[in-house]
Amino acid sequence: MAARLAPGDYDQLHHFIADGVWDAAPLESELLIQADRLVGGKYAVPVINDTAIPKKGVRSVGVAPQHVSSFGKMANCQTLVSLTPMVALRLFVPGSWTSNPVRLKRAGVPV
Repeated sequence: MAARLAPGDYDQLHHFIADGVWDAAPLESELLIQADRLVGGKYAVPVINDTAIPKKGVRSVGVAPQHVSSFGKMANCQTLVSLTPMVALRLFVPGSWTSNPVRLKRAGVPV
């Protein structure tokens, strides 16, 4: 995608996607409608799941020692929470991040 839309300037496309200033609520609402149409119905059951992304550093937003259910132990990671079918995906930010305004500011996390 970057090769077609921003040849030689990967960072430009990355920042456009990562730093988007648009409201995601209308898109998520439409995704919910479409997902319900495809797999919803009287007997549909939503599934909430966590996904751990192991990390070695401490600067990626949300990275902290956390319990990882798939590992069965504590691990340094980011945790994503999803609602299946893929309607919503949010980064869980642990207390070690939310209680540290300097860390949030350095990472560019809005407060």
